Amino acid sequence: MKINAKRLLDNLNNLKKFTDTPGKGVTRFSYGSEDIKAREYIASKVSAAGCSVHEDALHNLRIGLKDNSTHKKTVVAGSHIDTVKNGGWLDGIYGVCGAMEVIETLAKSGASFHNNYEMVIFAEEEGSNFDSTMTGSKFITGFYDESTLDSLRNDIGESLRDVLLDFNKKVDGSSSLDVSNIRWDFNRIKSMFELHIEQGPVLDQQKLSLGIVESIFGMRVIEVILTGVGNHAGATPMTERFDALSVAAQCITTAEDMVRSDPDKRTVVTVGKLEVKPNCSNVIPEAVKFYLEVRDKDRNKIDFYIDEIKSLIFDIAESRDVKCEMKEHSKSTPLRLNKRLMDKMVSKANDQNLAYKVMDSGAVHDACMIANFADTGMIFVPSINGRSHVPEENTDKADLITGVQFLLDIIIDELKEG
Repeated sequence: MKINAKRLLDNLNNLKKFTDTPGKGVTRFSYGSEDIKAREYIASKVSAAGCSVHEDALHNLRIGLKDNSTHKKTVVAGSHIDTVKNGGWLDGIYGVCGAMEVIETLAKSGASFHNNYEMVIFAEEEGSNFDSTMTGSKFITGFYDESTLDSLRNDIGESLRDVLLDFNKKVDGSSSLDVSNIRWDFNRIKSMFELHIEQGPVLDQQKLSLGIVESIFGMRVIEVILTGVGNHAGATPMTERFDALSVAAQCITTAEDMVRSDPDKRTVVTVGKLEVKPNCSNVIPEAVKFYLEVRDKDRNKIDFYIDEIKSLIFDIAESRDVKCEMKEHSKSTPLRLNKRLMDKMVSKANDQNLAYKVMDSGAVHDACMIANFADTGMIFVPSINGRSHVPEENTDKADLITGVQFLLDIIIDELKEG
């Protein structure tokens, strides 16, 4: 069975038009107007193919073939449609379009299998709204519950509950919100696959068409608030300054220097978001809040570096007479993906003479959450020059097609199995 390559590429190119920042990458946050347009586009395509569409209270989507039976187990594939600000056109949406191409191909074939097939779209994977990654899949797996609706807040103080209620009014006029039925019945899930661009340089540098993911990095994120004394930038001597931003800069570079010393050269540390008050060019910064994350596939190393970095930050702040507050923000556990599915994908790649690599994923994905409850596999295709989360994100058309065809082939094998 073959995918329709033109349909796949058309869907990808059409969906990248749904952005708040035309010409400056793709910006499509969950629960925004462009998110609505992307959902409507996808729903129209799968409905035309005769598929059913179910949307839960978090607006995770599950889309099934019309002949799916409640007496069968289900093979699931999918990813997310939300992006970071000024992001790329393939992150997440490639896995969604791949899963959609599979469902459209299967629907047209009329073939019958031992198991069901569904595609899934996970909501708020990037965490662009609430600084919490994989929000939709965390509700699906029970990691988040009713209380999270109020504890997660965006930059302007709106809770997840507020945003969802507002989104519901825009979509269908609903004023209710019930998250009690979001969690999946994993006894009915046979396996789950997520197809994704690599978001790193390995496959592109090694001229490989496919990555079969063995393990996914975990991470810990801490929130740091430094409070000094705001004052006039010209009239305050250097000896009388308690500059929160200067202290933050010292903390960040010290953390980077520490992690660079990692003997495995694998652990990474990042500060990607920083808030400065009053954020005025002629005022010494009084307060800074930043988020620091450490990632690795070894949980012990994550904990070691986070603990060491926290101690260093406190010491630096104390030495500069700046108040420091710190709290854990979020975390995910490193994991190894399912060996049965890995072996199956390796065998399939060898049979098809594909150039592939068994590899790690430094990025977290919704597959991380699902893998704790069901057999889960991930497939990577190359990212040109390793670029992702930026407008320059791209992948060769041939690799995009190869990845989706491989996904279909693996899913058909899973559908046939008892």
